Amino acid sequence: MLRTPPHPAEQADRTERLLAALRVALVAALTALVLAIAALAYVVSFEAIRAFAVETAAFPPSLAWSAPLLVDSFTTAASLVILWRYLRGEGWQAPWYAWTLVACATAVSVALNVAHAPEHVSAQLFAALPPVALLGALELLMSVARTGLPHTTRTTATADRSTERDPTATAVARPQLPAPDHPAAGGNGSGPQRDSRSRVRELVAHERATGTRLAAREVAAAAGISERRAYELLRAVRAEDQQP
Repeated sequence: MLRTPPHPAEQADRTERLLAALRVALVAALTALVLAIAALAYVVSFEAIRAFAVETAAFPPSLAWSAPLLVDSFTTAASLVILWRYLRGEGWQAPWYAWTLVACATAVSVALNVAHAPEHVSAQLFAALPPVALLGALELLMSVARTGLPHTTRTTATADRSTERDPTATAVARPQLPAPDHPAAGGNGSGPQRDSRSRVRELVAHERATGTRLAAREVAAAAGISERRAYELLRAVRAEDQQP
């Protein structure tokens, strides 16, 4: 008995699901590895700075643990501020103060780790590694977050603020999305797959007719599915339209 070959749309949907699962697994593995590197670097730097504070009598022994926190914590806090301001739609130059704190905290941490090391070049080079590794791990983690989390564009944020200041301001109108021809699937994306896909097909047809490219967030709200599912279906349906 001959098996019916899978429909191109179903094949594309399975491929999208597989790629989505691989992306999630890759991000999870990368995040775990980067966090492990950051934790190891932080522990090594913490002990070196604490010991140096005790040896130089800069801090009383009972408070020596606070010395590394006053240095390395600034790197973490400032990196999170940079990420937060990026997600608000600001440019990379905007959080200049946070970037200055990252640079200064890393430089001070390197200097203190090197000062605690024995007085020969190889030991001092190794002693400089933990602060640099901590900074590198944090920036890797921030880069994953920057590419994986949605952010507000600066134009949209500016328009929102101007509308709040002036309620009579006229916003740029987007074409109204068509109402569904059938009840939408469940809001969590667990409803019937056919309903979700057919609804997305209607929205893509509307997209082609109006010339306005829809975002996954808009499709998710109109179709009653999750944003991730909307993104996957958008790619699959658009790929179907491009097939000869």
